[in-house]
Amino acid sequence: MSSANILIIDNDELLVEAILIRLTSEGYTCYTANSGAQGVSMFSELTFDAVLTDLNMPSGDGVSVIREIRKSSNVPVLVLTGFESDFGDDLETFEHVSVINKPFEIDALIDELDLAIGLSEAH
Repeated sequence: MSSANILIIDNDELLVEAILIRLTSEGYTCYTANSGAQGVSMFSELTFDAVLTDLNMPSGDGVSVIREIRKSSNVPVLVLTGFESDFGDDLETFEHVSVINKPFEIDALIDELDLAIGLSEAH
């Protein structure tokens, strides 16, 4: 079980709820934001072990979110997207960023998250 703090930034309320329920059951403490601007604001106020963010959302896309986060932190970021091809070149400029294409299996997301924050070993 993890006690890591996770920030989930996505405007898809059903997806956020599904991720929130599962991560909470795994012991994660989760915070949610429904826009890039809200996520950046929360990130500046609290400490997180990892960030999950969508790319295509209102008030600050995922790339601008990562850009703001990288000004103060090298925290792992997992990008949840169905639009990687639209942002792929931008994403390659950042370190400690993993892309998880939608739709995805929640177990795969948890495995990637655990690996990103050092809770499991690479296979």
